[in-house]
Amino acid sequence: MQQYLPNGAGLRAFSQADLDAIAHELNHRPRKTHGYRTPSEVYADFLSSGAALTA
Repeated sequence: MQQYLPNGAGLRAFSQADLDAIAHELNHRPRKTHGYRTPSEVYADFLSSGAALTA
């Protein structure tokens, strides 16, 4: 997150659109821990597996 927001910066200095853009970029970036899938892909797979209904 530090690459998007300077150290000590308050969130009030950013618009909701800025924060939404940062969240979108983070959620659509492939992660090594997810087998180079994005967090959004992992979450979608979790929801479609039915495991979300039993958790």
